Amino acid sequence: MSRPRATAALVLAVLLAACSSPDESDRTPATPSPSTSTAEPTVDPEVAPFVTVGTGPIGLAAEGDDMWVVLSGDDAVTRVRAGGDGPDLTVAVLGTPLRAVALDGSLWVTSFRGEQLVRIDTATGDTTATIPTGAGPEGLTAGFGSVWFVEQDAGRLVRVDPATAKVASRTDIGVGARLPHAGRKAVYVAAFADDRVLRVDPRTLDVRRSEKVCSGPQGMAEAAGRLWVACTFSDEVVSLDPVTLERLSRTPVEGLPDSVVADDGRLLVVAEEGPRLVVVDPSTGEVTDDQVLGAESALYDSANLDVAVAGGQAWVSSFTADRVYRVPLP
Repeated sequence: MSRPRATAALVLAVLLAACSSPDESDRTPATPSPSTSTAEPTVDPEVAPFVTVGTGPIGLAAEGDDMWVVLSGDDAVTRVRAGGDGPDLTVAVLGTPLRAVALDGSLWVTSFRGEQLVRIDTATGDTTATIPTGAGPEGLTAGFGSVWFVEQDAGRLVRVDPATAKVASRTDIGVGARLPHAGRKAVYVAAFADDRVLRVDPRTLDVRRSEKVCSGPQGMAEAAGRLWVACTFSDEVVSLDPVTLERLSRTPVEGLPDSVVADDGRLLVVAEEGPRLVVVDPSTGEVTDDQVLGAESALYDSANLDVAVAGGQAWVSSFTADRVYRVPLP
């Protein structure tokens, strides 16, 4: 059942703010290098088609050409078919679900307040497993034959065997980490609370910690031999050496960049204000396109946005507008 809009937003804002890093006014944002942008923003709040999906969409998970959307305010996940004008299947996930990943016919969803990881059969919508977690399960990823998720408030990276739905390992990473990313040779974790990135060896579970890389690291993606990190509070995307975690470059992206995904030789970055979809060439670090999708204000860590690619489109969640934008890609 849908909650009133104000109530859902307030509940999630209190939950996430309570377990995030210090207030942004206490931060000292990194100073970006001079802009290498070659694209001016396309300012048109109705430029992108969208689908109205439900209350408080945050996480996105592509399955083929279809998209699963996590509705934090409705305690549910919903599916939008490629070309569909609305959801065709909605499944209840209690306890403020946040993020999801699709793998081999299953959708895995973290429930932040419910302190559980839920597995859903994407063909039937049946819940097939529920795994108790530590405090604050947040982001998750799939790679190296496993599902990995972060217990933000318990300070652990958890590995799950998708075949048995059993926990295979728990690795201490420190409180305040949020989003993991399964790369080519390692699992990376954005330690949002202390402005660092972690590299976890999937065989030994050894953890390498970077120096401070930027202010508010969140979404990550690998492209052109580098690890790219969206840095919300310093308004930039930085690239790191994927082994040493040394910072290699900085690309200014205004409007609180939140999530990033690699697609077909380019980086797609979502900034909260608008939201905006920014395209970055990972070989040069230059911004090649900048498109305003809507007219929403930045969230300032009261919630998050996500971006994913399916069916030749970039899908962008908008928490405050209760919609998902769909942007055709060249």
